[in-house]
Formats: sequence, C-alpha cells, structure tokens
Amino acid sequence: MDHEIELKFLIAPEASAAILARLEGQEAVRQLDATYFDTADHALRKAGFGLRIRDGDNGRKQTLKSASSGGVFARGEWESAVVGSEPDHELLAKTPAAKVINGDALTPVFATNVRRVIRMIERDGAVIEAALDQGELLAGDRRAGVSELELELKAGAPRVLFDLARDLAAHAPLRLSLVSKAERGYALALGEPDGPRPDSPLDPEATTAEALQALGRATLCRLCSAAEALRSRPGPEPVHGLRVAARRFRALLSTFKVLAGDPAGVQVKAELKWLANELGAARNLDVFVADVWRPAVEGPAEANELDEAAQAQTRALAAFGEALLVAQTEAYARADAAVDSARFRALAIDAAAWLEAGAWTTDTRLTKTRDRPAADFAAQALDKPYRRIRKDGRDLAALGPKERHALRIRGKKLRYAVEDLSGLFPDHPKRLKRFVEAAKALQDGLGLLNDLATREALVREVALSCEDPEAAFAAGRLTAGGGQREAELLADAQGAYVSFAEAKRFW
Repeated sequence: MDHEIELKFLIAPEASAAILARLEGQEAVRQLDATYFDTADHALRKAGFGLRIRDGDNGRKQTLKSASSGGVFARGEWESAVVGSEPDHELLAKTPAAKVINGDALTPVFATNVRRVIRMIERDGAVIEAALDQGELLAGDRRAGVSELELELKAGAPRVLFDLARDLAAHAPLRLSLVSKAERGYALALGEPDGPRPDSPLDPEATTAEALQALGRATLCRLCSAAEALRSRPGPEPVHGLRVAARRFRALLSTFKVLAGDPAGVQVKAELKWLANELGAARNLDVFVADVWRPAVEGPAEANELDEAAQAQTRALAAFGEALLVAQTEAYARADAAVDSARFRALAIDAAAWLEAGAWTTDTRLTKTRDRPAADFAAQALDKPYRRIRKDGRDLAALGPKERHALRIRGKKLRYAVEDLSGLFPDHPKRLKRFVEAAKALQDGLGLLNDLATREALVREVALSCEDPEAAFAAGRLTAGGGQREAELLADAQGAYVSFAEAKRFW
C-alpha cells in the first residue's frame, strides 16, 4: 500500500490557463474515464472506501482508496491492472475492503469523464505532481461539472507543497476542497447535496497528535464545504453553517492550545475569528427576522383588517421590514465578499499547512504531548472548562449580559470539545448522551438571553438607518416587554444549569 499526500482545489474553468502558466515541468495529457462501484447498500462508502475502474493511456486499472490514514491529507491506496470492466474480487480480497464487501455483488454507482493535464514540478528538493482535471460526473441522466487542481507530493518536505499552493493562489482563485470526486459522485447519484462525509469517531487508542489531525481535517472539511454552500446557495442555513464551522475550528484550537500556540496556529485562529465576524451581521438579522419580525407580521394584522390601530401597526411593520431587507442585503454582501476573498482562500491553505506541516508536528519540546494518549489529554482538556462553568454559573441571576455571554461562549466551546472527543470514551454512552443534552440546553438557554440582550441594539441600528418614523415605531413595539421576557429566559437558563451541574462526567 502506498500513501499519497495531496491538496485539491476547486477552480473556475477559465483559470486553468493562468494556473498552467505557473507550473513549469514535464507535461502529459490523459483522458481518464472511470466507473465507481459499490454494494447495493453502499457498504464501501459507509466504511470510507472508494472503488473505481479507470481506463487510461496506461491501460485499465482498479483502484481502492481509503479515508485518511496518516497525515491530514494522506489516504490508503491499492491499485492494480485489470482486464475486464468489472471489479476483480481476488484483488479486493487482499485489501481491507474484503470484510466490508463480504462477497456481495458490486454494481456501478456513477462514472467520471475527465481530461487530465499533468505537470511534474521540481521545487526546493521536492517533487510534486500537479494535475488539472476538467470534465464531468455522470449518474444516470444527472451531470455535474469537474474543474479541479490536485497537487500531490511525490518526494520532499510537505512545506514545499503548501508553498506552491500559495504561489498559485496569488495568481488564480484556488478554493481548497476536501470532498473527493467519489463523494461528489455519490451525492450526485443519490440526489444529496455536495458536502463532507459524517465524521468518523476517534480511535480510543489514538495519540494526541493523531486526534488533533483527524479532528482538524474534519473541521477544515466542514469549513470549506460550508463556504461552497454559501457561494452557491446564499441563505440563512449556509450562513449559519459557515459561522458554526469557523467557531468550531477556533474551539478546536483552544482545546489543543498546548500544541496550537505557535505563531502560525495563532494566526489561523485570528483569521477564523475575522471570518465569523464577517458573517455575524447576516446571522443576527436572520435570527431576528425569523424569531421576531415574521411572527409579528403574520399575527395581529389579520385579526381585524378594519381596525385603525391594526392598520397603523401593519404599515409600521412593513416600513421596518423594508429597512430590515436593506440591512440584510448589505450584511449578505459582506458575507459573500468574505467567502470570495483572497483572505479566506489563504486562510484555508494556511490552516491546512498548519495541520499537516506546522511547527507543532516537529518541535521536540512537544514530543511528549504529541505522543500522549489522546484519552488522557482529552480528560484533562474537558475537566477544566467543566469545573469553571459549574463554578461561574451558580448564580446566573447575579451575572450581567456580558458575563452571561462569556459563560455561554465557554459552554459552547465545551460542547464542541465534548462532541469532538467523545469517541475516545466509549464506555459510558448513556452518560455521554445526557451530558451532551445538558450542555446543549444550557448553551441554548444562555444563547436566547444573549439574543435578547443584543436585539435592542440591532433594532435601533436598523431603524435609524432608514430615518422612517413608522419604522422606528415598529422597532419600539418589537423590543417592548424585554424585562419580562428576560426573567422568563433567565429562569429557564437556571434550570438548564442545574441539569448541567448534575450531569455525570463520561470521561
């Protein structure tokens, strides 16, 4: 079995010439037509494998690829020449996929039709294969375009691979993607949205370094996939998904701060904060419209259409709705600009470089930490924030909005860490479930209090931006009764805290 370390980027078809102009090296052009196979219940996909038969200039080959097995972008690969158009079960019997298939029949799922331009790059003592793929995926009558650049390190230091990626990114927009052609093909065949596979649980025997790389890869995959979703389908759900992905990545770096404290790690964390902030206005307005403005519009005006007061309220809500639409349009423009920016594309490459070849991977002062059992590290990483939240949340009523917000952020980081690290502790599934539910309830309760605290400022800003008296009137009505609502939400949050404090630790 060989290992490959590669980066894949989505590119605009018109950018291919600019990319090839930066890649000097021996060239080959190939037509790669492949068919992917699986069992009827897609057992290979569920187990993290992709099986294809590809026709190329060097003949027909059967290739089995596994999920990541080594470095962040390393995958296991078993490849052999074959004669027929069907998978060779004797060859598969010599691979880890044999137990997965268990003698079941294999049938085609989708096909690829791709023209590949290959350049072999020699740079700083490294050899890198650059492959520019353009073509399409085919599943029945469904089609999806392929326009990708793959950079595979054949020899040399991983650092050189990322340096080449940064050089290319300075001349053409490269959008990092960790979703394989196989996953895109399955999504096309099954009518699913493009996106990452569900995360695999951590190996309980993993080291701390292995856990960080596995979780980092999954988190970066979610980040890049969420960005693509926002680019193609702007809306509340994609905005929220990308913002959560950015925050989860930051939370992961906080959890592993003993390894993520080098300048490159700190810079990645700062850039993730920038991204989350660029999405904040759009997310806050989406929540306000869904939770406050739309229920108000759909409610009282229908009760008595002839009532003068109701008509005035309807006009005011409409005026405020126009102001909200303007604010949302501006907020989404800001979010779209962030996702399409060179700064975001650089963030993705820098995050990948840090995960795979950052200083933390070789610093001898961190050897013991890297090699420490991940379960031991995780128990300590979870225990400290858990104890602090229990201490600081004892009297929520005595905390101001800022203090409650800070407690909420700590709770959110703990919940993310619990979800990430739970696979290291398989012995107490019931405790885990109850703990996650309690942590989520506390986070949600504190989140509603924070939404209420920030709502007045948001409404005031929107109302003042349009200078419409009726909009200001509606804004005032929508924020009225905040004190009573705060008391109700505070009582709920206190109840959630009690449940959290009583939940037994699973680690």
